[in-house]
Amino acid sequence: MKTFLWVCLGFAVTGLAFWIVTTTETIPPSPLPLIMLALVFGVSPLGTFWMLYRVIRHEKRIMPYALLAFIPYFFLGYYFERVRGRSKRDDSRIRTPH
Repeated sequence: MKTFLWVCLGFAVTGLAFWIVTTTETIPPSPLPLIMLALVFGVSPLGTFWMLYRVIRHEKRIMPYALLAFIPYFFLGYYFERVRGRSKRDDSRIRTPH
């Protein structure tokens, strides 16, 4: 269920980016909109490469995550569900001396 929600979020952000590109006639020359567009279109490929790197190095089953890498912004779901979740589990295994 969480994977489905992350997939929906990725497609929603992609739809927003598509709407921005197709509905505005020109991008205003001020730097803020240009920086925002650069972030929207630049973060997704970089995050996907990072996710694929982590999947290849740390996961036993590579193919499901490699297929999910084609969904824009799914690397956020991978980070919150697998990377951050794994670090929380590792912290819980550490015992404190009594």
